[in-house]
Amino acid sequence: MKILHTSDWHLGKRLFKLDRSAEHEQFLNWLLATLIEQKVDILLIAGDVFDTPTPPHQSLELFYDFLHRVSSETTTDTYIIAGNHDSGLLLEAPSKLLTHHRVKVWGKLSPIPSDHWTQVVKGKEALDLCAIPFFRSHELLRDGEDDAIRALKKYLTKKRTAPQLLMLHHLAGMYEAAGSEHVISLSGVDSIPTEILNDFDYVALGHIHKPQKIGPKSFYSGSPIPLRFNETLGKSVILIDQTDSKITSQTLPIPLARPLIQLKVNETNWKEKIEALPTTSSLTPMVEIQLTLSAPRMGLIEEIKQSLEKKEMELLSFMPTYIGEAETERNSSRLFELSTVELFTEFYALKYPNEPQVPEDLMSDFTTLLDKVKNAPGPTPD
Repeated sequence: MKILHTSDWHLGKRLFKLDRSAEHEQFLNWLLATLIEQKVDILLIAGDVFDTPTPPHQSLELFYDFLHRVSSETTTDTYIIAGNHDSGLLLEAPSKLLTHHRVKVWGKLSPIPSDHWTQVVKGKEALDLCAIPFFRSHELLRDGEDDAIRALKKYLTKKRTAPQLLMLHHLAGMYEAAGSEHVISLSGVDSIPTEILNDFDYVALGHIHKPQKIGPKSFYSGSPIPLRFNETLGKSVILIDQTDSKITSQTLPIPLARPLIQLKVNETNWKEKIEALPTTSSLTPMVEIQLTLSAPRMGLIEEIKQSLEKKEMELLSFMPTYIGEAETERNSSRLFELSTVELFTEFYALKYPNEPQVPEDLMSDFTTLLDKVKNAPGPTPD
């Protein structure tokens, strides 16, 4: 039996003004070809299919078109759990239709632990799959338990009749984040200890975007495309093989459709460093320039844009840093004592140390925006 583990697609994701749909489409085409080439029996999608609970129509079309193609062009069964970015109800809504296409979805945590187990049989191989979507602590503590981890163990425990595989969208073990995840106050359970996962023969994790192994048999597959400029590690999926009830795994690198290039330069070497950039990719590379300057320089952004255009690249992010001859030391302990306007003034002085004060028109625009925020209506109660 062959199983493929992927997660964190974040369909509908944007990076500044950049729509990522073309990259996602190329990934899904590659993934379909891989399912066919590797004769994959089971596809596991470990959460965060979409980037928001209300994804754009284009993303929904991309997702359901992919599921249809998997159903019609392969013999692969697809199992999906919701992540913290997904709407579990949205994913589960077409369940009765998806069942006929060999697709099963777990969108929300059921009060009945056995609802999250299913057995998969392919030829001579059988596998018990436990699928736990993103959850919050209160969903585990319905029956008055006082410990979320103890309650979670009830979901993860089943009499062993075959190799057991867990698919889970959560923080677990000592992970290394990629920087593009939402990891603060995720659910009330900061991180699931790997000890309670060790009885599984494989743990297919979602939520962290950097591919990594966090336990003897526990893996984050990571996101299929880089979601921020600082994600420089290659992306991959994990191919799992079960033969004679023994499970092994290997990573399969995902071709990079569009490079995100983060370039740190100064006013003397930026041309040289741009000229040295590689230019081969199927989609236009996007560049973030982190530029150190001694003082503001008119027209420099246009010069950089033109140099990148000659390389068939596009400037997506420009981050100048100005180094003053006598930069004033600022005490971060005062931040909580300052008003919003004072914080803005401090920030401007830090970015432009040679400027005497914030320009009047800029300060006027800032205070107008601040007033609008203060007077905006609050959120409607659920």
